[in-house]
Amino acid sequence: MVTTLYIVRHCQSAGNLSGRFQGRFDAPVSPVGEKQLELLSLRFRNLPLDAIYSSPLLRAYRTAEAIGKFHQIPIQTRDGLLEIDVGDIENRRLSDIGEQYPELARHWDHSPDLCVFPGGETMVQVYRRINETIDQIVAENLGKHVAISTHGGVIRNLYARVQYGSIEGLRKSVVFGNTSVSVLEVEDGSFRWKSVNDLSHLPEELRHAPTQYTFHTEAI
Repeated sequence: MVTTLYIVRHCQSAGNLSGRFQGRFDAPVSPVGEKQLELLSLRFRNLPLDAIYSSPLLRAYRTAEAIGKFHQIPIQTRDGLLEIDVGDIENRRLSDIGEQYPELARHWDHSPDLCVFPGGETMVQVYRRINETIDQIVAENLGKHVAISTHGGVIRNLYARVQYGSIEGLRKSVVFGNTSVSVLEVEDGSFRWKSVNDLSHLPEELRHAPTQYTFHTEAI
């Protein structure tokens, strides 16, 4: 019995444009994000879908609404799908974080699995939270098609688990684009990617390269 998960990163938000590290800051959707949502809804229009889960943050919830636009399915929010709780550095400029938290910046850039966010989570806690939530969603939906609207940090942790088998895989994990769709199949407890980071529903002008966050330079 195969369970299919559509793992979707949220649309572009205002915070993605300002060189800031959002964390759980609840920024509104950008004008580009609104266009991305329209096209995402069309992508999911004729796909089989049995359940939709979302992070409670606006950028993810709006994305879940787009996914379900042509489906009569309630959106179930899960705190376990929230973005990383980065504590004291939430919504701060990347360059400021690099100056004020040099050890954290060094880990983020080179060994993100070792990150401890001041006043927030450790990456070990994030990895455990996210993967326990995914396992629970799978258990509730065996053999079904499920959409999950969430955040870049969440998907990177999931990717590290599936692709590399441990949190250390974050050092090689890819960065996912806004409204990217990755298809994850689960069978007998085994996870495998069927496709990753697919943006084929967007025209080139809406496929902005995902922000490469580094605390030593501005976002590029």
